[in-house]
Amino acid sequence: MPKGGRLVVETENVDIDEDYCRLHTYYVRPGSYVLLSVSDTGMGMDAATIDRIFEPFFTTKEIGKGTGLGLATVLES
Repeated sequence: MPKGGRLVVETENVDIDEDYCRLHTYYVRPGSYVLLSVSDTGMGMDAATIDRIFEPFFTTKEIGKGTGLGLATVLES
């Protein structure tokens, strides 16, 4: 957020039931989980960035300005 803003990180305990699992296309098992939510008041992302946010080494930073990790995800197998 180059012009400032507010970044909010929240956690919550959630119970995922079989009905929820059936309604969603990603693989998840019923059970207890920790939900991690991140939000901000920034200007948002363009479509090209949104298309790549889950690539583990994706960054929007210029060469020499640091590195970044995309929103890498982990699933229990």
